[in-house]
Amino acid sequence: MAGEPSFIEFAVPVPERTRDFYEALFGWKFTMLTHGSYIEMPGAPAGLEAGSHPDTDPPHIIVYFAVDDLAAAVERVKELGGEVGPLRPPSPQYGAFAECRDSQGVAFGLRERPKAD
Repeated sequence: MAGEPSFIEFAVPVPERTRDFYEALFGWKFTMLTHGSYIEMPGAPAGLEAGSHPDTDPPHIIVYFAVDDLAAAVERVKELGGEVGPLRPPSPQYGAFAECRDSQGVAFGLRERPKAD
């Protein structure tokens, strides 16, 4: 379904500290990867995923909303007066992502889930 929350990304200086905090607070399970982590959130709505990665900008969370066609959604953001950052290369495991800002500067993301085989 388009528009539903699909992925939550924690951009933080030290992903291990994020792991320690949210594992203790919510019981989430982190799998540490080369460039961050994958987060399992028991009780989260079906299809909602999360991850963390190192980032030197101020720490922040981005909520990515599901779209069926990332390219079309990116163009629509621009038509509506929003901004789109550089597109990331798609991942076979996680899909394609775009970081955006709405017409008032609020950060959010778009995610096209990976295609089922």
